[in-house]
Amino acid sequence: MNQVPDQSAECVLGIIREAVHLVEEGKAAEAVQTMKMLVEEFPEASLVHSYMAWVLSQAGVHREAIEHGRVGIKLSPESEMSSILLFRVLWGAGEHGQAFDEMKRLEKYGHSEEYARMMQEWNENKPNDASANEG
Repeated sequence: MNQVPDQSAECVLGIIREAVHLVEEGKAAEAVQTMKMLVEEFPEASLVHSYMAWVLSQAGVHREAIEHGRVGIKLSPESEMSSILLFRVLWGAGEHGQAFDEMKRLEKYGHSEEYARMMQEWNENKPNDASANEG
């Protein structure tokens, strides 16, 4: 979590958890306001921008969400968490090609267990061609 002083890290993570909880309760607008304060206080923190992106996406503000997601990636290009959050934001905005491009971009930094898990789940849930052609 670059650019967040060690003494503030736990507090920042707590505020992010609070914002996620607000989204889960259907209070995305409140979550956006909570995250805006964090972005203002820590404008160079990739994780803050990445979660701001996710919260905005959940609030249906897709273009601004994508912008914050890209800032998170710019600040920390090797961050798996920032990449996955941008992937989810892009996917939620219907930008599936860009989402897969982000997945491929992260691959140049190494293997992602989370992306591997996501792909495995998709493949397990995909109907196989033989059963799809029957019927």
